[in-house]
Amino acid sequence: MQLYGVALRNSRVEDFIAAARAAGGRAIETLPDGGVVLDVRAAGVPALQRLVLRAEGSTFVSAQFVVKSYGEDNEALRRALVDKYGLPTTADGARRPFPTFASRFAPRGSFDWDFPGGMKLIYRQPALGDTTLSYVDVERARRLDANKGTSPGGATVAPSSHDNRF
Repeated sequence: MQLYGVALRNSRVEDFIAAARAAGGRAIETLPDGGVVLDVRAAGVPALQRLVLRAEGSTFVSAQFVVKSYGEDNEALRRALVDKYGLPTTADGARRPFPTFASRFAPRGSFDWDFPGGMKLIYRQPALGDTTLSYVDVERARRLDANKGTSPGGATVAPSSHDNRF
């Protein structure tokens, strides 16, 4: 699975950030845990607005996009995802293909694609909150989340946005 021309599994964060910048992304924030936030509205993919990159050391864990949740841009993004990866599977309840994912109106819920090598793509549109599209190395995300139970100061860390999705 590739994004911005970089194979995501085991990729170096520096390579991914350089590719995202070359595509039009602009770094806007470095997070306390070492993650990076980029504005990707100029990268040419409809509906993608902001990207949060998570890493384990210097290795890619996930790229989570905040997505415009309505309108023609969102529909174009969903059509592009179906054209590239096929129909997603419903992630909530019984897992089954979701044939109307790319229809005019954005579906509520979680939908995903599983890829060889432990990669997953998750489109999530909750009733409240941000719509997201996440490229995730499942094994690394689980390991990173398991190691983040407490911060170095002993304070409890908020659960990751990927909890309860695998």
